Amino acid sequence: MPGIFDIPFQKKQETAQSSPPQNPSPDEKDTTIKLYRLIIDRYRDIIEERETKSVLDLQRMVQPREESVLKIRDSLIEGFHPYVYGENFLPAAQAAFSMLFSFRTVSSPVSFWLSLQDMQEIAAGEEIDKSIFLCSILRSLGSENAKVFVTDPKSSYVLFQFSGKSFVADHSQAQLLEKPSGAEALSSLKGKLLYSFNDKEYEDFQDEGV
Repeated sequence: MPGIFDIPFQKKQETAQSSPPQNPSPDEKDTTIKLYRLIIDRYRDIIEERETKSVLDLQRMVQPREESVLKIRDSLIEGFHPYVYGENFLPAAQAAFSMLFSFRTVSSPVSFWLSLQDMQEIAAGEEIDKSIFLCSILRSLGSENAKVFVTDPKSSYVLFQFSGKSFVADHSQAQLLEKPSGAEALSSLKGKLLYSFNDKEYEDFQDEGV
């Protein structure tokens, strides 16, 4: 029979299960933030180890058939009767970018990937999260070539081609940037190009001197 000191101790979860105060005071908010920071700092290594993504994991994060993506796609194309890719893709893509541009860009204190549902719920995400979301929507709208491009230091973009032109979704800009060629689109990215991906393919540029 185990002694009392052999029995694992687990704190009660009453506060986690109960609803937070409706109108917390500034002091309560500050204390809650400090508590969250302590929890994150204590388990930083475990969180970041679990959040590490392989190449295949990154590709799987672009989800053109995910439920929330399909709902957004349907809301974007409902004004077209019917939606025809060759005629309507670009205005739909611009509307998708405007929606993602309205999301706040936030920085996580640890390496942490938000799901598409997470971003939709909080209307925010890191650049890479927002790029993955946008790429998912563009792919669901019919783009075969929309990809996420990642540069050093940790900037991300979405590039796609349509009707003989190239377009860049830059999170620092309020609209899609139109470029006459893919080469000019790539040259407009800030920083050293590291890799690109969508749900179908992955390309590593780190050993190509790009």
